[in-house]
Amino acid sequence: MKKGKIFQISLAICIYTFILAGLMILGNRFITQPMEGIKKDLQEAQEELAEKEKKIRKVPHPRRRIEEIRKKMEELRKKSASHRELPRIIQQLTKKSSELGIEIISIKPVEEVPFEEKKLPTGVSKAYIEVIFKASYKDTGAYLKALEELPIIFTIEKLSMEKPSSEEILKEEENKLIVTLLISSYTIWKI
Repeated sequence: MKKGKIFQISLAICIYTFILAGLMILGNRFITQPMEGIKKDLQEAQEELAEKEKKIRKVPHPRRRIEEIRKKMEELRKKSASHRELPRIIQQLTKKSSELGIEIISIKPVEEVPFEEKKLPTGVSKAYIEVIFKASYKDTGAYLKALEELPIIFTIEKLSMEKPSSEEILKEEENKLIVTLLISSYTIWKI
């Protein structure tokens, strides 16, 4: 072979090798750059999935938990009162007082309270009842404790005690106080 022809073939091989190397380098860039973006997206998706798995593990049986919450809400609804049930509540309060030997002076629903009401959540309202009775400290404590045991949830909003004036006191009522009790009961409507 001639020297010139060998040179041309060698030159062609070198040119093709450089072109092929250049294409490989450029192709590699076009392939690896999108791959890095895909790897980053995959990493973010895996982190998000791991976070969701942690949340799921915190509440392993969400349907069971939802059912438990519904049962508790239903129990609260049963223990809450509505304005229609005020006579029944008053009857229960009177019954408790007679069981403890407490003399009820007055018991009535109250529409306007002497303080500013806090804003209640949606679906919740309050019914107020004022109870005025004569009792000793001990009997008053027993009555307040008995309120806890009633099948309705009560909140004591206001409690005041005063000693009757000396003209009103009889010998057997010497240790008795006049107690004014403002209680409220929550009404929970369907949410």
